[in-house]
Amino acid sequence: MFLRDHVYAIVPARGGSKGLPGKNLMKIGGKTLIERAIESARDCLYVDAPVVSSDDDAILAEAVRLNVINHRRAEFASNDEASAADVVTDFLTGDEIEIDPSVDPWIVYLQPTSPARTADMVERAFDVLSEHLPGAKALVSVTHPPKSPYWTLTVGADGKLHPLLPENYGLNRQQNPEAFIPNGAIYIFKLSEFRRLNKFPVDGAVPFFMTEEESIDIDTIEDFERAKALLER
Repeated sequence: MFLRDHVYAIVPARGGSKGLPGKNLMKIGGKTLIERAIESARDCLYVDAPVVSSDDDAILAEAVRLNVINHRRAEFASNDEASAADVVTDFLTGDEIEIDPSVDPWIVYLQPTSPARTADMVERAFDVLSEHLPGAKALVSVTHPPKSPYWTLTVGADGKLHPLLPENYGLNRQQNPEAFIPNGAIYIFKLSEFRRLNKFPVDGAVPFFMTEEESIDIDTIEDFERAKALLER
């Protein structure tokens, strides 16, 4: 299905990280997190071109070493307040890839901090998405949350605890709808849908289910050590 479409993969890799500085160049199984992300795009049958987006010289050099397109981010897409949508918007202003206005390509967004994600998983995500075409405009990888979201409490203006979802609080697990959270590993969306919303399309997206182990996300040294132990065993 997607062999006739244009599919661009964006690998976002900012140089700075408050939780774990330099994490995108740390290695698991002899490969940097950047390299693992690039492989999950480059080895996917449907991806035409992986692009590394970064503000960091060492990361851009890694992209050159791995022979993939590199895009130097603008400041607005590199600061602590920058969103994933800012990264995509910044990529679209670059001249590394010329997007034909008559073509509405697919974008697949692959964070390096999801090292258990593989090219096979990305391919399967596209296959799942194809089952919902032509109506579907996006896919989001999800997993079960560690705790039920229906037990979430908030502190009100009175300084006291209140259920965030009062109508669901106190019901047993079987009485509430099954809940999932995005795991950050795979986002796929039509460029036109992104431009229409100016954000990642999530509401109404096709779900791609991943296990807890497949969903590991690296933000701290503890996350990294857990991922390393999992993927090098």
